[in-house]
Amino acid sequence: MRLGTLSLAVAPHVVAALVLAAAARPQSPAHAPAAPKTARAARHEAAPPRVAAAHRVPARVLTLRLDHGESVPGDRPNTWVHLPAGDLGELKLTFVFHGFKNCIESYTGSGALCSKRDPEMRPGYAVAEQLEREGSTSIVVVPETSFDVDSAEAPALQEHGAFRAYVEELLGALDEETGGKTLADVTRLALVASSGGYQALEPILADSEPMVTDVLLLDAGYMYPNSTVGRFLGVVLADLASGEATHRLGILYTPSGGALPTSFALREIARRAAGDRGSFAHYREDPPIDALRAPLYVHRVDEDHDVVVRRNLGRVIAAAGL
Repeated sequence: MRLGTLSLAVAPHVVAALVLAAAARPQSPAHAPAAPKTARAARHEAAPPRVAAAHRVPARVLTLRLDHGESVPGDRPNTWVHLPAGDLGELKLTFVFHGFKNCIESYTGSGALCSKRDPEMRPGYAVAEQLEREGSTSIVVVPETSFDVDSAEAPALQEHGAFRAYVEELLGALDEETGGKTLADVTRLALVASSGGYQALEPILADSEPMVTDVLLLDAGYMYPNSTVGRFLGVVLADLASGEATHRLGILYTPSGGALPTSFALREIARRAAGDRGSFAHYREDPPIDALRAPLYVHRVDEDHDVVVRRNLGRVIAAAGL
């Protein structure tokens, strides 16, 4: 059921084995309450005829409490949704998983106290502002995972079939906003993690891989080449070898967050296999936008662990065409 609505202002040592494993994989397709949509009819006057300017629906945020989402304290929402400005057109869904010791209220905003038991402010990343500044055209969803603890697992969503049921319930709750579109209408489905959010992303990807077209990690590459993300790298490499880039893997990693060794290992496997069909670089600050558009990239960025998310979450999503 829908809890309520809010809106913000209009504002990654055996490459061949990876590729062979991917070849057997089935191909996938592919801030005040939000005002209700109202159709504005063209207005005609006697002389001369005039037509009113088309109404452009602003970007808006919804907060929901979904039955298939994670359990959260009290009457808090367990799902945050950002809808882009204008008509949706192609239905693209992007799911962002936050890291340790956080909650969707803090993560999507400017930082907040998630619970009274711990007076420490949690980091915030102004997610709606990032998405609107960069021109994201995807519905972006931040599901609650583990609420304000030293974990970012999603125990309910990682059960077999649970993430699919969650997505279907979400689309049912967004029936008015999407014009009744269903999971069959989704053309792109991306999983994004920052920091410890890999703990939610990995098992969800393992259970839902045929649905997933994109994986994007922001200092969240705490996994080894034989992980689920490592196998997804094989899918992307197989795409590149066939000349059809229908899947995407993008990784930004920093020297400060703890994911340096594993991210570097994924980068070297990808670089040796993809060559100049991928993008692999070292940046002192934010990568140029073109470096985030390749279907496969693994970049080191010499920024703080939180800064890379605060400055690049919206960029990596929009640069992927999401």
